[in-house]
Amino acid sequence: MPQLGDEVTYIKGAVTAHQPKGGYRAGTDAVLLAQSLRLKPGGQYLELGCGSGVVLLIAAHHCEDGHFTGLERSADMLKLSRQNADEHDNIHIEAGSIRALPKTWHLKFDQVFCNPPYFDSRKSVRMPAAKAPSFVNKKALGIEDWVGAMLLMLKPRGIGTLIYRADGLEKVLTALSGKAGRLKILPIQPFADQPARRVIIQFRKGVNSETTLLPALVLHEKDSGEKFTPRATQIINGDKRLKL
Repeated sequence: MPQLGDEVTYIKGAVTAHQPKGGYRAGTDAVLLAQSLRLKPGGQYLELGCGSGVVLLIAAHHCEDGHFTGLERSADMLKLSRQNADEHDNIHIEAGSIRALPKTWHLKFDQVFCNPPYFDSRKSVRMPAAKAPSFVNKKALGIEDWVGAMLLMLKPRGIGTLIYRADGLEKVLTALSGKAGRLKILPIQPFADQPARRVIIQFRKGVNSETTLLPALVLHEKDSGEKFTPRATQIINGDKRLKL
């Protein structure tokens, strides 16, 4: 099991989770994904590749009557996520890979969400070896496989939500073509005068509706003295949700 670091708090201390001292630690991307979810009491929700469980924990905080399932292939992160979710009766985390999803999960979920690895090869990015499993897909596994798994798990007209690299948007749209509609695309810019580096994409399975490109969320403002812009602060602190 990864060596535990300090407990980390999210959305102004409402959610607490242990994070590993080495390797990937859930941060802004995880919080933004969680804050973008459309949740209703009694709904069935699935996160593919749940890591330490932070997105599930935030989602369960917002929707105490929802039923949340996480899937994680890393044995170390599986143990960690289960520890973090131990006191939540409505969160269940299973071991497994998107390559072999249980047939009982097919067409089951009202919403499926994920923060998939951003790169298909270690050659694409430099990072410590401990972080690579969270950022780099395993051999022969790409973003189209993650999107395909989301679609397979969703009920008809179910909602899929993912956060991904902005320069990978074309691959996501290609994987969704003819299979989903009502796409909402939210660019996430580090600064107002810089291109988006992330996008949140939300879609509905099996519908044919127009795509909407939303106004960007700008995270930082130069020379402001604050870590985040006022809007980003409200979302990250949990005061406002990202409505897509």
